[in-house]
Amino acid sequence: MTPMEKMFDSARALPSIPRVLQEVLATLNKKDVEISEITTPLQKDPAMSAKVLRLANAAHFGLQKKVRGVDDAITLVGLDAVRTLVIASGLIGSFTSIPGFDMGRFWKISLLSSYIAKDLARKVRVDPETSYTAALMHGLGVLSIHAVFPEVALEIDGSCKDQSASDRAMLEKEKLGFHHGEVGAEIALRWKLPDEICQTIRHYVQPLAEGAPKTAAVVHAAINLAIDLEDDVPVDDWGKRLQPEIDKLLAIDWDAIRYKEEYVRNQHKLAADAVS
Repeated sequence: MTPMEKMFDSARALPSIPRVLQEVLATLNKKDVEISEITTPLQKDPAMSAKVLRLANAAHFGLQKKVRGVDDAITLVGLDAVRTLVIASGLIGSFTSIPGFDMGRFWKISLLSSYIAKDLARKVRVDPETSYTAALMHGLGVLSIHAVFPEVALEIDGSCKDQSASDRAMLEKEKLGFHHGEVGAEIALRWKLPDEICQTIRHYVQPLAEGAPKTAAVVHAAINLAIDLEDDVPVDDWGKRLQPEIDKLLAIDWDAIRYKEEYVRNQHKLAADAVS
């Protein structure tokens, strides 16, 4: 039995998620999704529906009409957008607080990076929904490691402040025999998510490795920018910590991103409001 298989023997390793989220996640494996496959599960969970509508109104408050119901949301923002909002609200509500761990910062960066990844994916012509979902879920392995190995996880946290995801993964591998990207990929696999999402989560820590899908680089870059925003890095320094090879692979136009500073900062505010 591998070290990670031993980890997943613990009931704490795999978080329990709401039934509505399970049903909506299952639609990611389908090319054609019926509206009822999103609305019917939500009708059974009023609390989840309320969270989704809150996110929809926060993310799209520029609309003339307020989003008042799930059907209304689908009409105004589209089925894919509502599905991603269900996934976001379901995941955020599925994890309890962890002593010594800043859960608010974690979810702000996760949600913001999912917004950025979706926009960036469109520019580099890879699947935006895969990029969104993988970015949102990229850190679930960190939470699971905290749940099963709390003392080791806090030690890793302390050693990895201001370090990259790659550096954290190396330290996790040294101490545990696996890294959080691998754990996150295993969670996605056990939730029966598409293989591209699993592989994106697995490889985002080292997106230039052989076999890594391009979406892994998208998610890596999105998280980099999300952390810059959360850490209040000056706009002229956005993306400076990104490896030049990743920058080259994605051909990111940082001047264009900086030109849209107000839009990007608004996304940061929306993520913070959604998590609060």
